[in-house]
Amino acid sequence: MSDSVHPAITDPDVRAHLARLAAHAGTIPSGATDAEGHDAARIAELRANPSWVRLPDDDVVESIDAADGDLALRLYRPRAGHRGTLVFAHGGGWVAGDLDNNDALCRALAAATAAQVLSVDYRLAPEDPFPAGLDDLDRALRFAAAGAGGLVTEPELLGVAGHSAGGNLAAALALRSRAGRAPGIRVQVLLCPVLDAPDLDRPSYRAHTENLPLTARGMQWYWGLYLGDAAGSGSAADATGARRAALAGTAAERDADADGAVPVEAAPLRARELTGSAPAVIVAAGVDPLSDEAEEYAERLAASGTPVEFVRREGVPHLFLVFPSTPARDAVLAAITPAVQAAFA
Repeated sequence: MSDSVHPAITDPDVRAHLARLAAHAGTIPSGATDAEGHDAARIAELRANPSWVRLPDDDVVESIDAADGDLALRLYRPRAGHRGTLVFAHGGGWVAGDLDNNDALCRALAAATAAQVLSVDYRLAPEDPFPAGLDDLDRALRFAAAGAGGLVTEPELLGVAGHSAGGNLAAALALRSRAGRAPGIRVQVLLCPVLDAPDLDRPSYRAHTENLPLTARGMQWYWGLYLGDAAGSGSAADATGARRAALAGTAAERDADADGAVPVEAAPLRARELTGSAPAVIVAAGVDPLSDEAEEYAERLAASGTPVEFVRREGVPHLFLVFPSTPARDAVLAAITPAVQAAFA
Protein backbone atom coordinates (compact mmCIF):
# COMPACT_ATOMS: atom_id res chain seq x y z
CA MET A 1 0.00 0.00 0.00
CA SER A 2 1.23 3.47 -0.82
CA ASP A 3 2.95 5.40 1.96
CA SER A 4 1.27 8.52 0.61
CA VAL A 5 -2.06 7.36 2.03
CA HIS A 6 -2.89 8.23 5.64
CA PRO A 7 -2.15 5.14 7.79
CA ALA A 8 -5.54 5.32 9.49
CA ILE A 9 -7.25 4.61 6.15
CA THR A 10 -7.33 0.83 6.30
CA ASP A 11 -10.20 -0.02 3.97
CA PRO A 12 -8.35 -1.68 1.05
CA ASP A 13 -10.59 -0.46 -1.78
CA VAL A 14 -10.76 3.11 -0.50
CA ARG A 15 -7.03 3.07 0.14
CA ALA A 16 -6.34 1.85 -3.39
CA HIS A 17 -8.47 4.66 -4.82
CA LEU A 18 -6.57 7.27 -2.81
CA ALA A 19 -3.25 5.73 -3.83
CA ARG A 20 -4.26 6.15 -7.48
CA LEU A 21 -5.10 9.79 -6.80
CA ALA A 22 -1.75 10.25 -5.09
CA ALA A 23 0.11 8.69 -8.00
CA HIS A 24 -1.59 11.10 -10.37
CA ALA A 25 -1.30 14.26 -8.26
CA GLY A 26 1.76 13.51 -6.15
CA THR A 27 -0.17 13.69 -2.90
CA ILE A 28 -3.54 12.97 -1.38
CA PRO A 29 -5.09 16.34 -2.07
CA SER A 30 -6.93 18.16 0.63
CA GLY A 31 -7.85 20.13 -2.43
CA ALA A 32 -7.31 23.83 -2.60
CA THR A 33 -8.60 24.03 0.96
CA ASP A 34 -5.17 23.63 2.57
CA ALA A 35 -3.26 25.59 -0.04
CA GLU A 36 -1.83 29.04 0.31
CA GLY A 37 -3.04 31.73 -2.03
CA HIS A 38 -5.97 33.90 -2.92
CA ASP A 39 -9.38 32.50 -2.02
CA ALA A 40 -10.77 33.14 -5.50
CA ALA A 41 -8.13 30.93 -7.12
CA ARG A 42 -8.65 28.16 -4.61
CA ILE A 43 -12.42 28.28 -5.05
CA ALA A 44 -12.05 28.20 -8.83
CA GLU A 45 -9.87 25.09 -8.53
CA LEU A 46 -12.46 23.35 -6.39
CA ARG A 47 -15.30 24.22 -8.75
CA ALA A 48 -13.40 22.92 -11.78
CA ASN A 49 -13.23 19.35 -10.42
CA PRO A 50 -13.14 17.11 -13.52
CA SER A 51 -14.59 14.12 -11.67
CA TRP A 52 -18.01 15.76 -11.32
CA VAL A 53 -20.04 14.21 -14.10
CA ARG A 54 -23.60 13.15 -14.73
CA LEU A 55 -23.77 9.41 -15.23
CA PRO A 56 -26.05 7.89 -17.86
CA ASP A 57 -29.38 6.51 -16.69
CA ASP A 58 -29.68 2.75 -16.44
CA ASP A 59 -32.40 0.16 -15.89
CA VAL A 60 -32.43 0.86 -12.13
CA VAL A 61 -32.68 4.67 -11.78
CA GLU A 62 -33.77 7.42 -14.15
CA SER A 63 -32.94 11.09 -13.71
CA ILE A 64 -35.29 13.94 -14.56
CA ASP A 65 -34.29 17.60 -14.82
CA ALA A 66 -36.65 19.95 -13.05
CA ALA A 67 -36.75 23.47 -11.67
CA ASP A 68 -38.65 25.75 -9.35
CA GLY A 69 -38.24 29.04 -11.16
CA ASP A 70 -34.51 29.75 -11.20
CA LEU A 71 -33.68 26.92 -8.79
CA ALA A 72 -32.36 23.94 -10.75
CA LEU A 73 -33.25 20.48 -9.48
CA ARG A 74 -32.70 16.88 -10.56
CA LEU A 75 -34.98 14.02 -9.56
CA TYR A 76 -33.61 10.48 -9.29
CA ARG A 77 -36.45 7.95 -9.54
CA PRO A 78 -36.12 4.18 -9.06
CA ARG A 79 -37.67 2.53 -12.11
CA ALA A 80 -39.12 -0.38 -10.13
CA GLY A 81 -41.24 1.98 -8.05
CA HIS A 82 -40.64 4.25 -5.10
CA ARG A 83 -41.97 5.29 -1.71
CA GLY A 84 -41.19 8.76 -0.41
CA THR A 85 -38.95 11.58 -1.59
CA LEU A 86 -35.67 12.81 -0.08
CA VAL A 87 -34.80 16.45 -0.81
CA PHE A 88 -31.01 16.27 -1.14
CA ALA A 89 -28.19 18.79 -0.70
CA HIS A 90 -24.81 18.02 -2.26
CA GLY A 91 -21.45 18.46 -0.58
CA GLY A 92 -18.64 20.83 -1.47
CA GLY A 93 -18.04 22.86 1.68
CA TRP A 94 -20.91 25.23 0.76
CA VAL A 95 -18.53 26.84 -1.79
CA ALA A 96 -18.37 24.25 -4.58
CA GLY A 97 -20.51 21.56 -6.10
CA ASP A 98 -23.56 21.34 -8.31
CA LEU A 99 -26.04 18.73 -9.50
CA ASP A 100 -23.21 16.61 -10.89
CA ASN A 101 -20.77 16.26 -8.01
CA ASN A 102 -23.05 13.93 -6.00
CA ASP A 103 -24.78 12.42 -9.03
CA ALA A 104 -23.47 8.90 -8.40
CA LEU A 105 -24.32 9.07 -4.70
CA CYS A 106 -27.87 10.24 -5.44
CA ARG A 107 -28.35 7.33 -7.85
CA ALA A 108 -27.00 4.86 -5.33
CA LEU A 109 -29.13 6.32 -2.53
CA ALA A 110 -32.29 6.11 -4.66
CA ALA A 111 -31.50 2.56 -5.73
CA ALA A 112 -30.75 1.36 -2.21
CA THR A 113 -33.70 2.96 -0.43
CA ALA A 114 -36.31 2.80 -3.21
CA ALA A 115 -37.06 6.46 -2.49
CA GLN A 116 -36.96 9.35 -4.93
CA VAL A 117 -34.05 11.75 -4.44
CA LEU A 118 -34.60 15.39 -5.41
CA SER A 119 -31.17 17.04 -5.65
CA VAL A 120 -30.93 20.82 -5.27
CA ASP A 121 -28.50 23.18 -7.03
CA TYR A 122 -28.40 25.64 -4.14
CA ARG A 123 -26.51 28.95 -4.11
CA LEU A 124 -22.88 28.86 -3.04
CA ALA A 125 -20.67 30.94 -0.78
CA PRO A 126 -18.86 33.25 -0.64
CA GLU A 127 -21.00 34.96 -3.29
CA ASP A 128 -24.13 33.85 -1.42
CA PRO A 129 -23.15 33.03 2.18
CA PHE A 130 -25.26 31.62 5.01
CA PRO A 131 -28.22 31.21 4.96
CA ALA A 132 -28.68 31.34 1.17
CA GLY A 133 -28.02 27.65 0.55
CA LEU A 134 -30.29 26.65 3.42
CA ASP A 135 -33.04 28.90 2.13
CA ASP A 136 -32.76 27.26 -1.29
CA LEU A 137 -33.08 23.79 0.26
CA ASP A 138 -36.10 25.05 2.19
CA ARG A 139 -37.56 26.32 -1.07
CA ALA A 140 -37.04 22.92 -2.70
CA LEU A 141 -38.73 21.16 0.22
CA ARG A 142 -41.73 23.47 -0.13
CA PHE A 143 -41.79 22.77 -3.88
CA ALA A 144 -41.80 19.03 -3.16
CA ALA A 145 -44.56 19.48 -0.57
CA ALA A 146 -46.62 21.16 -3.28
CA GLY A 147 -46.10 18.21 -5.62
CA ALA A 148 -43.08 19.48 -7.56
CA GLY A 149 -45.09 19.87 -10.73
CA GLY A 150 -46.35 16.31 -10.56
CA LEU A 151 -43.00 14.68 -9.80
CA VAL A 152 -43.90 14.07 -6.15
CA THR A 153 -47.14 12.12 -5.87
CA GLU A 154 -46.92 11.51 -2.11
CA PRO A 155 -46.10 14.95 -0.68
CA GLU A 156 -46.88 13.68 2.82
CA LEU A 157 -43.87 11.35 2.54
CA LEU A 158 -40.91 13.74 2.51
CA GLY A 159 -37.47 13.70 4.04
CA VAL A 160 -34.27 15.70 3.82
CA ALA A 161 -30.82 14.36 3.05
CA GLY A 162 -27.36 15.68 2.38
CA HIS A 163 -23.70 14.87 2.18
CA SER A 164 -20.98 16.78 4.08
CA ALA A 165 -21.91 20.48 3.90
CA GLY A 166 -25.18 19.30 2.39
CA GLY A 167 -25.72 17.22 5.52
CA ASN A 168 -25.40 20.44 7.48
CA LEU A 169 -28.11 22.06 5.37
CA ALA A 170 -30.35 19.01 5.76
CA ALA A 171 -29.92 18.99 9.55
CA ALA A 172 -30.66 22.71 9.74
CA LEU A 173 -33.75 22.32 7.60
CA ALA A 174 -34.90 19.49 9.85
CA LEU A 175 -34.69 21.97 12.76
CA ARG A 176 -36.86 24.41 10.82
CA SER A 177 -39.34 21.61 10.15
CA ARG A 178 -39.34 20.64 13.83
CA ALA A 179 -40.16 24.25 14.74
CA GLY A 180 -43.00 24.43 12.20
CA ARG A 181 -41.11 26.84 9.94
CA ALA A 182 -40.76 24.36 7.06
CA PRO A 183 -42.92 21.50 5.75
CA GLY A 184 -43.11 18.35 7.83
CA ILE A 185 -40.62 15.58 7.15
CA ARG A 186 -40.48 11.89 8.04
CA VAL A 187 -36.69 11.44 8.14
CA GLN A 188 -33.37 13.27 7.98
CA VAL A 189 -30.45 11.46 6.32
CA LEU A 190 -27.13 13.07 7.29
CA LEU A 191 -24.13 11.63 5.47
CA CYS A 192 -20.77 12.65 7.00
CA PRO A 193 -22.36 15.96 7.97
CA VAL A 194 -20.97 19.22 9.34
CA LEU A 195 -22.90 19.85 12.56
CA ASP A 196 -20.85 22.40 14.48
CA ALA A 197 -18.32 25.16 14.06
CA PRO A 198 -14.75 23.86 13.74
CA ASP A 199 -13.54 22.85 17.19
CA LEU A 200 -9.82 22.12 17.26
CA ASP A 201 -10.18 20.59 20.71
CA ARG A 202 -12.29 17.72 19.42
CA PRO A 203 -10.22 14.50 19.20
CA SER A 204 -11.32 13.93 15.61
CA TYR A 205 -10.07 17.41 14.67
CA ARG A 206 -6.76 16.90 16.44
CA ALA A 207 -6.21 13.55 14.72
CA HIS A 208 -6.95 14.60 11.15
CA THR A 209 -4.79 17.53 10.16
CA GLU A 210 -3.08 16.48 6.92
CA ASN A 211 -2.93 14.06 3.99
CA LEU A 212 -6.70 13.54 3.88
CA PRO A 213 -9.56 14.59 1.57
CA LEU A 214 -10.80 16.83 4.41
CA THR A 215 -8.56 18.22 7.14
CA ALA A 216 -9.13 20.38 10.19
CA ARG A 217 -7.56 23.33 8.40
CA GLY A 218 -9.72 22.78 5.34
CA MET A 219 -12.86 22.72 7.46
CA GLN A 220 -11.90 26.04 9.02
CA TRP A 221 -11.46 27.56 5.56
CA TYR A 222 -14.84 26.34 4.34
CA TRP A 223 -16.54 27.57 7.50
CA GLY A 224 -15.13 31.06 7.19
CA LEU A 225 -16.30 31.39 3.59
CA TYR A 226 -19.78 30.09 4.38
CA LEU A 227 -20.46 32.08 7.53
CA GLY A 228 -18.58 35.26 6.66
CA ASP A 229 -19.47 37.96 9.17
CA ALA A 230 -21.91 35.59 10.90
CA ALA A 231 -19.15 33.15 11.85
CA GLY A 232 -18.47 34.65 15.25
CA SER A 233 -15.39 33.47 17.03
CA GLY A 234 -16.16 29.79 16.60
CA SER A 235 -13.59 29.05 19.29
CA ALA A 236 -13.25 25.77 21.11
CA ALA A 237 -14.35 27.46 24.34
CA ASP A 238 -17.45 28.83 22.65
CA ALA A 239 -18.24 25.41 21.19
CA THR A 240 -17.87 23.65 24.52
CA GLY A 241 -20.02 26.21 26.32
CA ALA A 242 -22.69 26.02 23.65
CA ARG A 243 -22.86 22.25 23.86
CA ARG A 244 -23.24 22.37 27.63
CA ALA A 245 -25.99 24.96 27.33
CA ALA A 246 -27.70 22.82 24.70
CA LEU A 247 -27.70 19.81 26.97
CA ALA A 248 -29.25 21.92 29.74
CA GLY A 249 -31.88 23.51 27.49
CA THR A 250 -35.64 23.03 27.81
CA ALA A 251 -38.39 22.72 25.23
CA ALA A 252 -39.51 26.26 26.02
CA GLU A 253 -36.16 27.73 25.06
CA ARG A 254 -35.61 29.12 21.60
CA ASP A 255 -33.07 27.29 19.43
CA ALA A 256 -30.04 29.54 19.75
CA ASP A 257 -26.36 29.33 20.52
CA ALA A 258 -25.48 30.00 24.16
CA ASP A 259 -23.77 33.30 23.41
CA GLY A 260 -25.24 34.06 19.99
CA ALA A 261 -21.83 33.88 18.32
CA VAL A 262 -22.74 31.11 15.88
CA PRO A 263 -26.20 30.68 14.35
CA VAL A 264 -27.79 27.36 15.28
CA GLU A 265 -28.94 26.95 11.67
CA ALA A 266 -25.25 26.83 10.76
CA ALA A 267 -24.31 24.59 13.70
CA PRO A 268 -27.30 22.33 14.48
CA LEU A 269 -25.41 20.61 17.32
CA ARG A 270 -25.82 23.87 19.27
CA ALA A 271 -29.61 23.65 19.26
CA ARG A 272 -30.84 23.80 22.85
CA GLU A 273 -33.66 21.32 22.32
CA LEU A 274 -34.12 18.44 19.85
CA THR A 275 -37.28 16.78 21.17
CA GLY A 276 -39.74 16.25 18.34
CA SER A 277 -37.10 16.03 15.63
CA ALA A 278 -37.66 13.80 12.62
CA PRO A 279 -36.13 10.32 12.86
CA ALA A 280 -32.48 10.53 11.88
CA VAL A 281 -30.06 8.44 9.88
CA ILE A 282 -26.49 9.59 10.48
CA VAL A 283 -23.31 8.26 8.87
CA ALA A 284 -19.80 9.06 10.08
CA ALA A 285 -16.43 8.19 8.55
CA GLY A 286 -13.85 7.09 11.10
CA VAL A 287 -10.99 9.09 9.52
CA ASP A 288 -12.71 12.46 9.37
CA PRO A 289 -12.49 15.66 11.43
CA LEU A 290 -16.30 15.62 11.50
CA SER A 291 -16.78 12.16 12.99
CA ASP A 292 -17.04 13.20 16.64
CA GLU A 293 -19.72 15.83 16.08
CA ALA A 294 -21.78 13.36 14.03
CA GLU A 295 -21.68 10.86 16.88
CA GLU A 296 -22.49 13.53 19.44
CA TYR A 297 -25.50 14.70 17.43
CA ALA A 298 -26.74 11.13 17.17
CA GLU A 299 -26.42 10.79 20.94
CA ARG A 300 -28.27 14.05 21.60
CA LEU A 301 -31.08 13.12 19.23
CA ALA A 302 -31.43 9.70 20.84
CA ALA A 303 -31.46 11.30 24.30
CA SER A 304 -34.32 13.53 23.13
CA GLY A 305 -36.40 10.48 22.23
CA THR A 306 -35.77 10.73 18.50
CA PRO A 307 -35.28 7.41 16.67
CA VAL A 308 -31.70 7.35 15.37
CA GLU A 309 -29.79 4.97 13.12
CA PHE A 310 -26.10 5.79 13.53
CA VAL A 311 -23.50 4.12 11.33
CA ARG A 312 -19.81 4.77 11.89
CA ARG A 313 -17.58 3.26 9.21
CA GLU A 314 -14.02 2.80 10.40
CA GLY A 315 -10.96 2.96 8.17
CA VAL A 316 -12.44 5.38 5.65
CA PRO A 317 -12.08 9.17 5.23
CA HIS A 318 -14.50 11.97 4.55
CA LEU A 319 -15.77 11.74 0.94
CA PHE A 320 -15.67 7.92 0.87
CA LEU A 321 -19.34 7.89 -0.09
CA VAL A 322 -18.59 9.80 -3.30
CA PHE A 323 -15.59 7.75 -4.37
CA PRO A 324 -16.21 5.21 -7.15
CA SER A 325 -18.46 2.43 -5.89
CA THR A 326 -16.77 0.44 -3.14
CA PRO A 327 -17.95 -2.27 -0.75
CA ALA A 328 -17.74 0.32 2.05
CA ARG A 329 -20.18 2.68 0.35
CA ASP A 330 -22.55 -0.11 -0.63
CA ALA A 331 -22.49 -1.59 2.88
CA VAL A 332 -23.30 1.76 4.48
CA LEU A 333 -26.21 2.41 2.11
CA ALA A 334 -27.54 -1.08 2.80
CA ALA A 335 -27.24 -0.45 6.54
CA ILE A 336 -29.26 2.77 6.47
CA THR A 337 -31.94 1.56 4.03
CA PRO A 338 -34.24 -0.11 6.60
CA ALA A 339 -34.50 3.10 8.65
CA VAL A 340 -35.31 5.19 5.56
CA GLN A 341 -37.91 2.72 4.37
CA ALA A 342 -39.45 2.50 7.83
CA ALA A 343 -39.82 6.28 7.91
CA PHE A 344 -41.70 6.20 4.61
CA ALA A 345 -43.79 3.11 5.40
